Amino acid sequence: YASYLVWNDLGGCSSKAIVPMGLYGAQLVLNWAWPPLFFGAHNLNMAVIDVLCLDGLALGTFCSWYRINRVAALLLLPYLGWLAMATCLTIRIWKDNPQQKPGKSD
Repeated sequence: YASYLVWNDLGGCSSKAIVPMGLYGAQLVLNWAWPPLFFGAHNLNMAVIDVLCLDGLALGTFCSWYRINRVAALLLLPYLGWLAMATCLTIRIWKDNPQQKPGKSD
């Protein structure tokens, strides 16, 4: 609903919508990429990079939307809270599970 509010306020697919909706789309892609990296590939390094980039894009989305439609931006706050928790968990799991270096064995 929040993305629709912003899209509608900018007049649909206009040149003004490129950055705010582009940030939103990019953060969605990174959001969808995290589970396969973390759970599927067990690639904690890439999962941490992904979630940190996702945080930046989500904050950028919030900031760009706030100027356009404050209600839409405020609707992102629960998502940003969830991302903060997911980021902390991802980093904690990454720190607690150091990956073994190639060629080293126990």
